[in-house]
Amino acid sequence: MKIKINNKFYDFFDKVNINLSLDTIASSFSFAARFNPQNIQHQLVFQPLIYSKVEIFNNNDFLMFTGLIVNTQLISTKTPTLSTVSGYSLTGVLEDSTIPYSGYPLEKSNVSLNDITRGLLRDFDLDYVVDKTVANDVELIYKKTVAEPSETVKSYLSKLASQRNIILSHTNKGELLFYRPDVKAKPKLFLNKENTISMGLGVNGQSIHSEISVIRQPSKGNNNLNPVDEVINPMVFKYKPMVKVLSSGTDTDTKKAANNILADELKNISFTVELNREEDVSPGDVIEVQNDEIFLFKRTKLVISSISLKEDIKSKSMSLKLVMPETFTGEKPNNIFVT
Repeated sequence: MKIKINNKFYDFFDKVNINLSLDTIASSFSFAARFNPQNIQHQLVFQPLIYSKVEIFNNNDFLMFTGLIVNTQLISTKTPTLSTVSGYSLTGVLEDSTIPYSGYPLEKSNVSLNDITRGLLRDFDLDYVVDKTVANDVELIYKKTVAEPSETVKSYLSKLASQRNIILSHTNKGELLFYRPDVKAKPKLFLNKENTISMGLGVNGQSIHSEISVIRQPSKGNNNLNPVDEVINPMVFKYKPMVKVLSSGTDTDTKKAANNILADELKNISFTVELNREEDVSPGDVIEVQNDEIFLFKRTKLVISSISLKEDIKSKSMSLKLVMPETFTGEKPNNIFVT
């Protein structure tokens, strides 16, 4: 990997870790090196709280990450020890910051997600991208939205995006991204026991339900509102119902809410893959996996939700976290655990 800090390439780092995530507003990184306080280049990198811009490229000069140095850890001992800097994507600041006073009042009426985002990001000097998959959804009007004074910009936008089943993510250039993964795309990779170091399956069955119901009483303005919508998870063989109440919404919002809850619950089924090499894949890509030891007896389509890359002088490695495609669509899943 190649590292550029404040438009200058550096090559004195011994360890580089990058964690690229799909459904978060920021990825993260860390670098380790021996800090020489007499070296001006080292001073420029390790000086705390200047939030230097970081760009990370792969060996083919593809930009993987754009962010800021946020944290510094320096150690002074008799034995030379590695010091570390770490940080997140440019958009990570939205996770640490509440809505500035310039964004008040916190109650907005008849605005779209596009309107709200444009206003909030102006003060942070950040850009955002709307993928064509959600171009119509970001223009839908919220009759009224209210942010809490203690709420971060990220949590407020995430709350609004989830109501439209929009994924809130970020680009390799550090822009905020609204989109949905193309879960029907052609798989970019096939993995099995023979071409990986290890695979794992983790299932939290306590947080998954067989039947999800969202109810709402008709209001004066919505006399035809369906009072309940249900979605069934065919993967669960034990009767475990979940009922949620929708406090407000339009005629179709109970169905959307049920699908969103199902999608969120499916995150409790995840797979991990360890590789001793780097593959040309990114979060959001579809791959296929087959491994009977993690109960995937057939070739199964999964979506990469995060990637961890590690590189030092001696080796390179890649770790993948995978989830079912329905995690991002809310559609009823097929049972992938069939023999």
